[in-house]
Amino acid sequence: MKMHRNRLFAVVSAVAALGASAALTAQEMPVKEQRKEFTISQKYLIVPVQNKGGQNGNLKLTVDGRIVLDLGMALASGPDKADWYAFFEIDRYKGRQAGVVASKATDAGFALVKQSDTIPGAENFYKEKLRPQFHFSSKTGWLNDPNGMIYYKGEYHLYYQHNPVGLPWGNMSWGHAVSKDMVHWQEQPKVLFPEAKSGACFSGAAFIDRNNQLGLKTGQEDVLVMFYLRTKIGLCYAYSNDRGYTLTDYAGNPVLSHQGARIDTPRPFWYEPTKRWIAPTYDFFKDESGKMFRCVGFYSSENLKSWTYESRVDQPDGKHDELCGCVDFFELPVDGDAKNKKWVMILIDGSYIIGTFDGHRFYTLAGKPATTEDRERSLVIKGNYYATMTWENDPAGRRVQMTWMQGGQYPGMPFNQQMTVPSELTLHATKDGPRLRMNPIDELKTLRTKTHQWKDLVLKAGDNPLAGITGDLFDLEVEFVPAADTETIISMRGLKTVYDAKTQTLSACGINTKLEPIDGAIRLRILLDRTSVEVYGNDGRVYIPRTVIPEETQPALTTTAGRGEIKARFLRVHELKSIWE
Repeated sequence: MKMHRNRLFAVVSAVAALGASAALTAQEMPVKEQRKEFTISQKYLIVPVQNKGGQNGNLKLTVDGRIVLDLGMALASGPDKADWYAFFEIDRYKGRQAGVVASKATDAGFALVKQSDTIPGAENFYKEKLRPQFHFSSKTGWLNDPNGMIYYKGEYHLYYQHNPVGLPWGNMSWGHAVSKDMVHWQEQPKVLFPEAKSGACFSGAAFIDRNNQLGLKTGQEDVLVMFYLRTKIGLCYAYSNDRGYTLTDYAGNPVLSHQGARIDTPRPFWYEPTKRWIAPTYDFFKDESGKMFRCVGFYSSENLKSWTYESRVDQPDGKHDELCGCVDFFELPVDGDAKNKKWVMILIDGSYIIGTFDGHRFYTLAGKPATTEDRERSLVIKGNYYATMTWENDPAGRRVQMTWMQGGQYPGMPFNQQMTVPSELTLHATKDGPRLRMNPIDELKTLRTKTHQWKDLVLKAGDNPLAGITGDLFDLEVEFVPAADTETIISMRGLKTVYDAKTQTLSACGINTKLEPIDGAIRLRILLDRTSVEVYGNDGRVYIPRTVIPEETQPALTTTAGRGEIKARFLRVHELKSIWE
């Protein structure tokens, strides 16, 4: 009897040990290919992401045997390793058979790939510590270039370069958001995804096929068309018959390509004088010696189905940089005069060329074929700015620009990168010829909740009329007279904007530019968000965008004189509310 009890104890102990061992190693099981099939009955496919140390492999989703997702990613190895959850709307396929294949996954990690009507962690979206509160960012994943920006029937559409399953660049897809005012955004289901045969979805622009030239219209809505790059085949169309909410790739893709190099980021528009569509593109050409150079190529079409090369804007030094990438091209009136319009070509860094266009070639105002050497210094002063685009079909006729605020840091967040605030571009006469200005759109004022203001204020060293104002979202306006050898300092949670009257230099977070007084005064507008500051100088003559994380221990606001006495004609501080409230 004693021996029996000992043997029983040994067996029980062995089973208990085996269970403990299984629990300890459940997330350390062998990595292998994993498969599952199911009938789609819920809203989302949920995918766990592990930022570091995840299973780097491939994830495929098929619906009725057709691949609809094919993405490389770091799949979490288990529930305690998931940093965040990617999600894909699949309810459009309800009732259909689906399959998921992960090339490298543990049992515990793959078990987290499943259908759900909710997104794990969704209760924290837009509330995260480093979430921009009035700049657009995607709920999860990587974001870069704005794409396909267009207004249609009361809604502004913003599509954007997106990695839906990772924080670094990759898996180039198109995310999508809509807004009634370009300020408050609602993220929509993702619309374009990479494919093995045709490649990833790079940047492009949108237009409205009002006359149904492509023959794609199926209902009452005009067809919205995206003209964009599929990296393996060339420029392609994707179209929408439901006001831009879903996109379908055109059966005739690619619609524009040539041998030797790809064509990228087209910007199509209808040119009435020649009755043709015009598409400036990021293009390449070979010089007489066979060397490849970058350029802006102009192509035209009368039917949207066949495109003809017209001319190019050469980039003579274009061997390495992408100056001609994400080109934007449009007309603007000078000082609002509709009878005096000029064509503006904005390049990827914000520099621009002003000239004339005859439907075939772009000329400088001096009448010679334009090259990138004719560009004006950008009003954008370095900082975090890349890949500009403006909204097409704005109901007020404005040219409103939004840009990727390249290079921001968002440690510990489920998202990466953000956009600038929308800014209106206007053209003004100067002694040197027409020049651009940019200023935040008026709609941004709807975020103001409380205003503190002063008139005819004299600032001395050590003064701070802003003491006591707290918060982390501000819109500050100031006009001051920069007397000789004075220094004006505005600090917003430790981020300093300084104007040195002696050198006529404006600096913001380490970025410097010349800024001369206008009518004896300097005017500044400064927007502070949780992870960025944007400074507009002298009614938009210069613009400094910076992605930075303000210092929590610093006072919310200070304004003072570093040297001398500063006479401020007015100072206004507007506290702002979040666009996500």
